Amino acid sequence: MSFTLVMLLLGALLLLVIGINLIQQHKEQVENVKRQEMAKQRAIIEETEQILSMAPVLPFSSALLVTLNQRILDALDAALVIDPKHTDLARRKADIQAQLTNLAKGADHAPSLDTFSVPNNEKQVLAMVQTLKRLKAVIRNEHSKSRMNHDRYVEENHRVDQLQVRINATVLFERARMALQANQVGSAKQLLSKLVATLNSHGGTDHSFKDTMLERANELLGEIDTRQKANLHQVSNEPKSEKDDLDQLFQPKKKW
Repeated sequence: MSFTLVMLLLGALLLLVIGINLIQQHKEQVENVKRQEMAKQRAIIEETEQILSMAPVLPFSSALLVTLNQRILDALDAALVIDPKHTDLARRKADIQAQLTNLAKGADHAPSLDTFSVPNNEKQVLAMVQTLKRLKAVIRNEHSKSRMNHDRYVEENHRVDQLQVRINATVLFERARMALQANQVGSAKQLLSKLVATLNSHGGTDHSFKDTMLERANELLGEIDTRQKANLHQVSNEPKSEKDDLDQLFQPKKKW
């Protein structure tokens, strides 16, 4: 009888241990899912904030600013569901709500791309290129989630494309100009040819910028051609060297 009781107690204890382990594993899984989801929402917030930090130098439309701030607000709401007592998230949510309220008071406005200028600093240019690449992915994602209507998506995506072309074309032109100043004529001509091909392939409807850059590129190509012709003329008019005279003196005599 006592042996049976002991076995029952041991069985019950084993079941209890198994149950506790299963509960612990479940809690760990739940916490792991929460951590992953929180990390995901934080990544969304950080990425969007990095894009918004470039708003002073990139001509973002007011509608795009609303979309980006709303993206942060949605991520904050999702994060607060996971951790409702997180004071920093709550404070950040209040700031974003205030920002959205201010944007709603203003008119829907998209700055002209002509107000945009490419900086000379390569690090700043690289930051712009990376930001536009991220922005393109973000607006595509927002459109796929029906947070941005189709017409707005097409318009914003087109503006990003135009900005990318403007940056690429300007950088190519400046590198060609610097190469020419360093008398690297071949490199300059190659860069300008690439610039013209880029504008003809991706210039799109940005006619004003395209025409201006093509005119500047053709002027520089004309300068390169002038230099090359001048160099050829100079070489052809150079006096024969002493070695050439000696070669002619000692060449085999012709028989008449």
